[in-house]
Amino acid sequence: MTRISRALASTALTAVLATTVACGGGGGGGGDDDPTPTPEAPTTSSDPGSNDPIGTLFPGKGGGGQAVPVHVPTAKVGEKKHVHMRVRSESDEPMNLAGPRVTVENPDAVSAAAGLGSCTGTLEPGGECTLDLEITPYEAGSYSGTLTVETSQGETLTASLSGEAVEDEPTVEPTDEPTDEPTDVPTDVPTEEPTDEPTDVPTEEPTDVPET
Repeated sequence: MTRISRALASTALTAVLATTVACGGGGGGGGDDDPTPTPEAPTTSSDPGSNDPIGTLFPGKGGGGQAVPVHVPTAKVGEKKHVHMRVRSESDEPMNLAGPRVTVENPDAVSAAAGLGSCTGTLEPGGECTLDLEITPYEAGSYSGTLTVETSQGETLTASLSGEAVEDEPTVEPTDEPTDEPTDVPTDVPTEEPTDEPTDVPTEEPTDVPET
């Protein structure tokens, strides 16, 4: 009877162990795989620089654009300055922009040109785009001008421009300055001058000639 009980207990233990293994007992089944780390999105640094619009025009608002004068960043004489003007639609209907133009008060001191930039297509209500401006000063000092652009809705947008040009600072090249080096001054070495010493010249003394 004891042997039968032991056999039954052994069979029951074997069944329990088999069930535990089949169910992944011990908490280790499937948990050993490390989750794949999610790669971080690369970060990019943006340098605003000249890409920042210098002002904004609001077509569809009825105000004719922007009344506040727009300041153009300072440029060097002879340097082309590329800037952008933002256009933000305040209209409830789509519109198109005609080619912009820039007029300056003193064409001899500065030249300016404008292009549609990203405003070549249809500007939807609430949409934005940017106009391209290129300004080249020829003389140092302040200058002013006016940007004008028309819309397909018959509105004329204007913005006053002002800026300043400065002379390019000349680069100073270092000059090789001569250094005061001591010069060897020759010293006067006394030279031995020959002295005229009298020499004893033998004198011929007369000899007495005997008389015959």
